[in-house]
Amino acid sequence: MSEDSNQHPSFQGLTLLRDQLLPNLFKEDQSDILYWAGKELARSYTVASLDDVVTLIRTLSFGALSLVEQKKTAYLFHLHGEIVHTRLDKQPQADFALETGFLAQLIQQLSEQYTEGSYSIQKKNSVVEIVLQSDKKEAVL
Repeated sequence: MSEDSNQHPSFQGLTLLRDQLLPNLFKEDQSDILYWAGKELARSYTVASLDDVVTLIRTLSFGALSLVEQKKTAYLFHLHGEIVHTRLDKQPQADFALETGFLAQLIQQLSEQYTEGSYSIQKKNSVVEIVLQSDKKEAVL
């Protein structure tokens, strides 16, 4: 499946909402709201493996996801591809908190440990670096 933004007819509308309307509505609370919205949305999906997570992220047009590093309770992912590049090109301050919260919740589901995440943007490479941390002392029921 091609990830080219031309393959996604609703891509223009979604980026209009995500990168123009929501920042105007939510102002400085945007990242917090979108992060928790991402966690909530992810609860309606069931994944059985990391491959399922990667496929779901791509299917939902969040971008291409690569696991860069995994430790016992920490994960480093890169979100990249044409969709990410186009969003960053059109809006250098694009927010990826929704994707981060969504991914944190999916990893929480897989690890059965409370998981939180943060992201940073590598503009030079058009990559969103997502760092997740699971708390092995806090199991999810």
